[in-house]
Formats: sequence, C-alpha cells, structure tokens
Amino acid sequence: MRSLRSRFILIIIGGAIFVCTSCLLLLWRWGYIGIYEDITPLPDGLPSQEIVFSPDPPYLAAPQSRTLGFIHTDGSGRVEYKWLLYDGTRSLLGTPMFASQGIYPRWSYQGELLFSVRGVRGGPLTVRLISKNGVMYGSKCDAPWGGRINFDHQGNIIAFFNPHSPISQNYQGYRMPDSVLVGRYDLKNCRINGVILLPAFEFMDSIGENSSGWLVADFFDPDTRTRQVLLYHPERGIREIFPGAHPSFSDDGEWLAYYRPDGYLVIRRVESGEERALVKVEGAKREVTYWPEMLSMPGWSADGKWLVVNDSSGKMYIVHRESGQMKYIGPGWAPDWR
Repeated sequence: MRSLRSRFILIIIGGAIFVCTSCLLLLWRWGYIGIYEDITPLPDGLPSQEIVFSPDPPYLAAPQSRTLGFIHTDGSGRVEYKWLLYDGTRSLLGTPMFASQGIYPRWSYQGELLFSVRGVRGGPLTVRLISKNGVMYGSKCDAPWGGRINFDHQGNIIAFFNPHSPISQNYQGYRMPDSVLVGRYDLKNCRINGVILLPAFEFMDSIGENSSGWLVADFFDPDTRTRQVLLYHPERGIREIFPGAHPSFSDDGEWLAYYRPDGYLVIRRVESGEERALVKVEGAKREVTYWPEMLSMPGWSADGKWLVVNDSSGKMYIVHRESGQMKYIGPGWAPDWR
C-alpha cells in the first residue's frame, strides 16, 4: 500500500515537473522570458545605403515581421534586418513582450535614424533611435508615442507626449486650451529638450519642423471626413489649413511635399504657397479620404532634387522634383532618403 502511494506521489511530481518545464520552454519560444533587446543591433554602424524602409506593411503585426531595410537609390545593395524589440507591454506573468516590426523610419539631419515599433498586441507604438555607430536607444527611456514622426534640426525627436507616462505629468503646466503639447525628445540621454504647442485637431500625425520655424502636421477633419494639412508658424502667427496627407519638408525647408485628395504627390513652396503636382501615386487618394495606413511622409534627398515614396501595393519609387520622372527601386514601405 505504501509502495503504491509513493509511486502515485512520484507520478504527480514528475507530471508537475513536465508541465512546468513545458510552460517555461513555450514562454522562452514565444519570447516572453530569457529574451533581451540588443542595444547594439548594428555593431559596424548604420549601413551606407541612402534609403531606409520598412520591409513589411505598417498595418501588419506578426512575429515574423522584419524590422528595417536599406537600399541604394538605384535599387541595388538591398539588405534587411530583424531584431527583437520590447514593445512596451507585458504578459500575464509580468514579463516583457517582444515584437520585431519597425515602421515609419526617418533619417535625422545628423545621419541618425528613428523608427516606431509595432507591438504584437496592437497597442500604442513605441520609438527607437539608432545612432550612426549602430547603438539603439529608447527601450530604457520614458519614450514618446510613435507614429509618423520626425527629427528637428538639433537631432531631437518631435513627438506627442504619452499621456500615461510619468514624465508627461511634469509638463502639465505648459498645456493651453485648444492646443496639443509636443516634446523634443533626446532618447540618448532620456530627457526632453523643449516643448512645442500646436493647435489641437483630431488624430494628428506626420509632425515636422523646418529651420525657419515652420511646423507641419496633418489631422482628420470630421466635417469633410478627409485628412488636412496644418502649416503653422507660431512666432509669425500664421496658420494655413488645406486638404492633404503626410506632409514633409525638404532639407532646406523651402518645399513641402504631401499627397493631395486627387491622389497626386505635390510639392509646395512654404512661403509663397505655389504648388506643383508631380505624379499620381496609387493609393494616395484613398489615403486622404480614408484612414491612412498604406503611405507615409515622402522622403527628400539632401539636395532637394529627388523624393522617395511608396504606393499602396508596397512598391517604392524615386521621383525627380522638376521632371516628375519616376523610377521603381524595389518593394518596401515608408521609405526615407538619408
């Protein structure tokens, strides 16, 4: 009798060990334990390719999603990377959860790189910065919400405050009625180097700033049910609003590129308002009149002569600013030009 009882206890203990071991293996396999974000994903520094892009569409969040891709302007030298990234969420056991998809990458004027992380649960996007020597920042900071965001000329990331973060509480006194607060984030040192007040609209995105003090963003207008571009100069008291989506300044700040409701990629002189339609981009019309997910801010070459865009099927093109000449360079999403 005692032998039978001992055997039964051993079976129970063995079964418990088996179940616990299996659970730990599954949690490790799914990335819930024993996984850490590599803070030096590019030990040799950022690649020399001029264009960065997202290899997978921004609306797709899957464990197998790739993080970033790089390519030369003639379509050669394509490389892709996949890294594990903490997406800001935790499992039921309290362990960090990891994703791999990078979206909406942008170059800084100093040659650094930001991108947003699409979490596996579809929560708010988080932000990462990669320096020129390949070190990644952001996982240990009280980082802002991600999205279509940009750098200022000093290399700070211009982004909306995360209202749930402790750091946002320190800036409550800066808030004004009918305005939205935007921070200048230094992810290398986990600090904020100033704030911006923008007129408040619904679902604002695509923030940018040029060296002359102009700010730009787009937003959803519930009356027209379209996206609109906000061009704003706080010091001069100028505010212009016109239909369009995903605006971006040229590096010299003289031009603004965006998508018009008729589906054209348009460039506009910031000061005079003179516009010129370049090419029709597949999916751009829907991007302005429906919820935007397929396209992002056009990327400018450093000399301002070329732009890089993608269409709604994930084909990337470079476009000449004067002639409108369009060249296919490969598949990808949200490309930007160094």
